[in-house]
Parts: sequence; structure tokens; C-alpha cells
Amino acid sequence: MVRTVAPMTLAIVLTAIGVLHFVWVFSPWPFKDVMTFTRTIGGSDDGVMPPVPSTVLVGLALIGGAVLTLMVNESIPGIGPAWLRLVGMYGLTVVLLARGLGGYFMNSSAAVEFQRLNTFLYSPLCVALATLSGTVAVAATRR
Repeated sequence: MVRTVAPMTLAIVLTAIGVLHFVWVFSPWPFKDVMTFTRTIGGSDDGVMPPVPSTVLVGLALIGGAVLTLMVNESIPGIGPAWLRLVGMYGLTVVLLARGLGGYFMNSSAAVEFQRLNTFLYSPLCVALATLSGTVAVAATRR
């Protein structure tokens, strides 16, 4: 399971969320308008979409995390030294865990819609992804 389900689930979810970030560069999909998007995803009531460069950067980081996961799991050929990929995997775990646990502190001045989804979906999802990422990293360390 550690060599199949955990890394594949992590890679698929990270890729899907990364692709969503690329979609958000051009559209507020799946929301009907920008105001609904910013209240639900961005956490603000200002109706201003996040800056394109940061949205693209987050999308690239998420997809990069998916590729890194597959390289560490040896599902695809690795680039660079194995120890560096492993450090990157542990780094991904820390970043996802920090977003998951730190996400609750983002609620104080955020829109109500974002607070609700952040509390029950975004932050728990990041903690779950951090758990999967950590599982992949530890399994790779023990090989």
C-alpha cells in the first residue's frame, strides 16, 4: 500500500489542485463569478483575483510535488541525487503540514465562506496530504 496507494493518491490530488490553480489564472471556475470565488477560495470580500504570478507559482509547486512524489517512489525515473529528492519530499511534508495546521490562523479576518471551507476542507486536506507525503518519505528512507 505504501508503494502504490499513498504515492499515487498524493500525486493525483496534488496534480488536480495544481491544475485548478492554472484554471484560476483565467477563470473563477467552478464559481459563477469572481466575488464568489474570492470569498470562497481567496478568503477576501474585495472581489480581486489573486495575482497571476503567485497563482501560477502555486500551481507549478503542486504539480512539482506530484512529480517529486513519483520520483521518490521510483514510479518514474529520478532526476538528481536520491538524497536531494528525499529532502524535497520531507520539505513537501513540512509545507503541507504548516498550511494545514497554520490554516486555522487564516480564519480571523477571512470571509465567512472561506472560514467554513478552510476549517472543514482546506486545512484538513492539507494535513491529510502531509500525512501521505510523510508516509512516502519515510517509506523511501527505509528502502
